[in-house]
Amino acid sequence: MHFSQVMQQFGADKPDSVVIDVPTHWGQGRAVFGGMAAALAMAHLLPLIPDAMPLRSVSVSFVAPLNAGKAKVQRRILRQGKSVIQAQAEIEQDGQVALILLASFGAARPSAHQLAADTAPQWPTQQIQVLPKQGPAPEFTLHFDYHIALGQLPFSASKVRELGGDIRMAGNESKQAGVLELLALVDAWPPVSLTLLNQPAPASSLTWTIEFIAHDLPFNNTDWWRYLAEIEYGADGYHHIAAKLWQPNGKLAAISRQTVTVFA
Repeated sequence: MHFSQVMQQFGADKPDSVVIDVPTHWGQGRAVFGGMAAALAMAHLLPLIPDAMPLRSVSVSFVAPLNAGKAKVQRRILRQGKSVIQAQAEIEQDGQVALILLASFGAARPSAHQLAADTAPQWPTQQIQVLPKQGPAPEFTLHFDYHIALGQLPFSASKVRELGGDIRMAGNESKQAGVLELLALVDAWPPVSLTLLNQPAPASSLTWTIEFIAHDLPFNNTDWWRYLAEIEYGADGYHHIAAKLWQPNGKLAAISRQTVTVFA
C-alpha cells in the first residue's frame, strides 16, 4: 500500500480516539518503521490545527514496537494560545502504548532577526551508490529510492561518522509533499550507526525530535530531497545523531535529532 493510501483513513470528521489499520509491508525489524508510525500519529492530529499554524517542532518517543494490524490513535490539544498550539497524539496497540508524539504549531510573526540557514551540500556525482532493495534492507525501503553520496552502505565497517545523499518516494507517489511525507523521508534513512558495523545487527530509534524550517512545499514526492546526518556522540549502546533535510530547490526543510540504540 502506498503512503498516500495509508493516510486516507484520517480526516476532519474523525473522533479524537479512532481505531486505524497499521499497514503491512512497511516493516523495520519487528515493528513498523518509525517514520510511518510518527506520520500515523501526526495525520490524526493535523485536522485539528488551523492552516495559519504551521508545524514547528515534533518530539516522538518510541515506547514499544508498533506492528501491522489494528491500533488506537488518540489526540488532544494541550494548550491553544493566540499564536501557538501545543498538542499530543498517542498510539496504543494490544493495551500497550507504542508511541507518544508531542507537536508545537506556531503562526508566523514579525521579527527583526532573520537568519539564513545552510543551503544543501553538493555531492561529487562519481561517488553515488544506490541502496539495494534486497538483502538485509528492511522491507519499508522498497517505498523509497536512495542515492548515497557521502558515507557507506550499512554493515560496511565504515570509518566515516556521516551519511548523506538524495531520497524520494518510489513508484507512483506523485502527490505533493507535506509534513507527513517529510516525516517519512527523514526517518527512512538508515541510522549512520549501521554503516560502522561489519555485519547485520539490530538498532532502533529511542527518541526523535524534528524541527520544520520551510513551510512552502511546492514539490512532489517524486522530486529528490537532500539529506545529511552525523553521529555527534556514541557510547554505551546509544548514538546521538543530528541530521538535516533540504528541499529539491536547496532550501533547508527540517532539522532532526535522534537517540538510537545500537545492539552491537
